[in-house]
Amino acid sequence: MSPVPPAEELPSFRRPTADDARTVAVWLFQQGERVDMNTVAARLDIGRSTLYRWVGDREKLIDHAILASIGDIWQRARHDAQGSGIDQALDAAARFMYGCIDYEPLTAFARREPNLALRVLLDPDGLVNSALQANLSRATASAAPHLKIPPETFGVLAMTSTALVWANVAAGREPDIAATIGIMRTVLSAHQ
Repeated sequence: MSPVPPAEELPSFRRPTADDARTVAVWLFQQGERVDMNTVAARLDIGRSTLYRWVGDREKLIDHAILASIGDIWQRARHDAQGSGIDQALDAAARFMYGCIDYEPLTAFARREPNLALRVLLDPDGLVNSALQANLSRATASAAPHLKIPPETFGVLAMTSTALVWANVAAGREPDIAATIGIMRTVLSAHQ
């Protein structure tokens, strides 16, 4: 039997944290697996009550997982956007919408759990909705700085576009992104 190493040489074991729970949720989501509180707690070897205390409920955990998973889609859409002024901002929005519906984990989640997906995506206080509002606002301000658009307008645009796209995806239908962009154009053009 080999001797036990001195205490200072023993490896230290870190306890899981709330960040670890979020990391596991993002990983599960990106793998197309169901983000479930039991699964996350089991993977971290913690109790469900600890997980709930750390991250809130399942909707909040999924909200985080979605936002962490689609941030790159927005960055690519913004980078690749064509045109100028409102056209550039709307092209970024369209590219983002197409990118999101082409992102299989998100589409699979919306089809597997449509009610939950719509609750998370349409939560006016949720991370995904807040990020979409902020991104639309920044893209418009950057592309058309002369426009003075009230912040609540971007809240309405985020909710409307999300509902029009994801209600169709959840129902197994193809969303009409061109029509959604047309509505957004009408609203934004009213401020010229």
